Amino acid sequence: MRQLRKHSAPSPLDELSDAQLYRMIREKHGQAERAFRELYARLSGNVHAYCRCLAWRRDESDDLFQEAFARLYEGALQGRDVQNVAGYVIKIARNLYLNMQRDRKPTVMIEDNTLTVQDVPHERTEMLDLIHMAMELLSEDHREAFFLREFSDLPYEEIAEIMNTSNVNVRIRVTRARERIRKILQPYIAEFEQES
Repeated sequence: MRQLRKHSAPSPLDELSDAQLYRMIREKHGQAERAFRELYARLSGNVHAYCRCLAWRRDESDDLFQEAFARLYEGALQGRDVQNVAGYVIKIARNLYLNMQRDRKPTVMIEDNTLTVQDVPHERTEMLDLIHMAMELLSEDHREAFFLREFSDLPYEEIAEIMNTSNVNVRIRVTRARERIRKILQPYIAEFEQES
């Protein structure tokens, strides 16, 4: 006997823009908490990946991520007007990271060997490790510009605003990052293609 799956009805919040959801939080609407959860669901993956791009240590990136969303919520409750919510939370995360770098004190890193690894094909894991390694070799500015363009798919103008630099400078950083990553990965890609 075939089981029927229950389909949850789409929420009316699904059809609202990020700015409309943010406005509901700001105006302390009756569904403000649900609006925040919807915003979080939409933006969290990209913001978390961005935090990992900035701070390679998982504990630091997780702290940045959590604090960025806490500040987003606090800003809404304080009545801050925001139209581009995704760009705003990215900018919050970036400013938090810059503050962390400024206030950084020497620390000792302790490795956590209790992490579990999901079953991912070896080739894919190896390629992800190579890309991660290549990005680590980029300067911080090039890595951030590259990530915001290639992974967050933000327009150059928005990246320039987030990074407090010119549009031309962002384009140069992204181009140089692409060239550097291509150069770093070229021997590995050639070897991978020969094995296939």
